[in-house]
Amino acid sequence: MPSEPRDAPVSRRAALRFFAAAAAGLALLAACRSPAPTSAPTSVPASGPTTPPSAAQSTAGATAAPSSPAAADRAAQAGFVPAGVATSSTASAAAPQGQPRSGGTLRVGNLGDLPNADGHWINGQNVIYPVFDRLVDLDASLQPHPALAESWDVNSDFTQITFHLRQGVNWHSGRELTAEDVAWNYNRIKGDPKIDGGIKANFFVPVGSLETPDKYTLVLKATQPWPAVFNVLAWTNILDPQVPPEQNKPAGTGPFTFVEWVQGDHFTLKKNPNYWQSGKPYLDGIEIKIFSDPQSMVSQLEGGALDLAIQPLIRDAIRLAKDNKYQVVYNQNSGSVNVILAQTRDGAGPTTNKTFRQALNASIDRQRWTDTVLPGVGSPKNLPVVQSNPAYDAALDQANTFDLDKARTLLSQSGVSSPQLDVIYSSASPDYQNVLQIWQQDLAKIGVTLTLKSTEPVAYVDQLFNSRFGALIGGNSLFGQLHPAFFWGNAYYSPGKNWANFQSDEYSTIADGLLKETDPAKQKQVYAQWIAFINDQAWVFPWSNTVPRAASSAKVQGLTYNMTEFLMPNDSWLTG
Repeated sequence: MPSEPRDAPVSRRAALRFFAAAAAGLALLAACRSPAPTSAPTSVPASGPTTPPSAAQSTAGATAAPSSPAAADRAAQAGFVPAGVATSSTASAAAPQGQPRSGGTLRVGNLGDLPNADGHWINGQNVIYPVFDRLVDLDASLQPHPALAESWDVNSDFTQITFHLRQGVNWHSGRELTAEDVAWNYNRIKGDPKIDGGIKANFFVPVGSLETPDKYTLVLKATQPWPAVFNVLAWTNILDPQVPPEQNKPAGTGPFTFVEWVQGDHFTLKKNPNYWQSGKPYLDGIEIKIFSDPQSMVSQLEGGALDLAIQPLIRDAIRLAKDNKYQVVYNQNSGSVNVILAQTRDGAGPTTNKTFRQALNASIDRQRWTDTVLPGVGSPKNLPVVQSNPAYDAALDQANTFDLDKARTLLSQSGVSSPQLDVIYSSASPDYQNVLQIWQQDLAKIGVTLTLKSTEPVAYVDQLFNSRFGALIGGNSLFGQLHPAFFWGNAYYSPGKNWANFQSDEYSTIADGLLKETDPAKQKQVYAQWIAFINDQAWVFPWSNTVPRAASSAKVQGLTYNMTEFLMPNDSWLTG
């Protein structure tokens, strides 16, 4: 890599324009090739942009919504309170009641235990996320905003970014955060194949080098244009390098510090009294109770033993939303999609056969499945991206593909006879059992025997993350709202390493364009090729959007989701 940027630096304001355009799928090349400013890049305060958002930015923000306008309307009618920062006709309903007050412990219910407390793993982030901060944050139009990085300079093709760290930020131990600490985090993820079964490293493939010319400066040099870089960094927790993650005692710079984890029972956090955001957090602590049964979790919420239940069943959420003693907050910026994943590694059986996978895909009654588990608040889907994503194709996404006659014909063409398949799902997700029972019945009509296997959450994570399932597994693909390049690292879709073990030279070539193409015309072609390829190969079966949600008592205020799908307790408080 050269020691200097390939082009003159671009100011942070120009970078924001770049990402607003990327979020809307417009004018990306113009932003990349914009002339260098005549003055040096400006450091921007942590409060956000110094100018109002442009029309393009406002448009991008407005599109970062649920995967279907109709779904948004139905959700509002069902009594859900939208969270996040995107524009919404019902946003005023989410306004906190009264002024923030300090004190109190938030009692939270979470479905399923964690496989570990490593902050670089994606699983369990709603539990340990408050321990950490990120280098940058994203708003609803996917613009980067300061967090641990106070400002940055970026060159025109996004192959070099110089981050200027916020000074005076301390780890929970009291030691000051340094640029070397941040570099250790990114180098660890890129080089550790154990994290998320090696999937997390996919996102850091473009990293060429990380230099620390002084205590507060980090220079990230990429080996290629990296249009999704801020999306990736906003999703990546920064861990204290002096606390080995293997100890399962997470330490960071975040608003809450780790107290204890009693596996299968609870996870306890307490307020960080030296947090760099003055006056925050408001809560004294968070007590997370671990549940294996969503109905038991909701019962404790209604009985007063919990203040907040994460991801209750939709039917319970709808019921609670009609009671003024409760509120249900959902993530209107989510790009999360329900999927079935097919194993394709050699020797895995009939799911290695493309035509057989196409038969399975044609046998999924997406409308019925969605109506069963998301009554009135969800939409069927064929694609892993949502409307705000520039790779979105409405015609393909909303096509009715359920056709048992077609499935029967494809099954015959596949040459697979009397197939018997197992499908794994988490016991903490009973909704999956409901839809898989429907699928079981439909597959029986075409001669496919499907056996459902409920699996305890930690064992489920092990089988999914380490690709230890035999044929099929129910899952949830995230981040369909982020830049298409993010899918180069997606655990279901990455050409490098994915949980289905799907490999293809053709796919690698197509996905390489996702990762680094910046020409708008060529991007459009790459996105269309990518969508067509994943639809044809059918190793992942998206079937509906999801509705990430949290039900709480009315005394919980200030709950929000961030753009990378996690609840943020920084601004939460309890009324008297």
